[in-house]
Amino acid sequence: MKKTLSMLVACVVLAGCNATDNEADKQARNTIGFKCDQIRVLGSSIPKKVCSTREQRKHAEVISKEATKDAQRTITVNSIE
Repeated sequence: MKKTLSMLVACVVLAGCNATDNEADKQARNTIGFKCDQIRVLGSSIPKKVCSTREQRKHAEVISKEATKDAQRTITVNSIE
């Protein structure tokens, strides 16, 4: 009984900590461009939550554009030969 009660109290405390969202946290997230999206992974019908900052999204965009250019350059060079 005592063990169950202590587990219940711990769950309530942890849920309360997770639920608090003060203005300073919101301001900090907005400043760095924090954003979460639900993305469906190929082969799964369950969406996955992916969170990132503005800088991380910009970096991923640059990397993907470079990969696209490299792939296109390789196809072009191979088709000329």
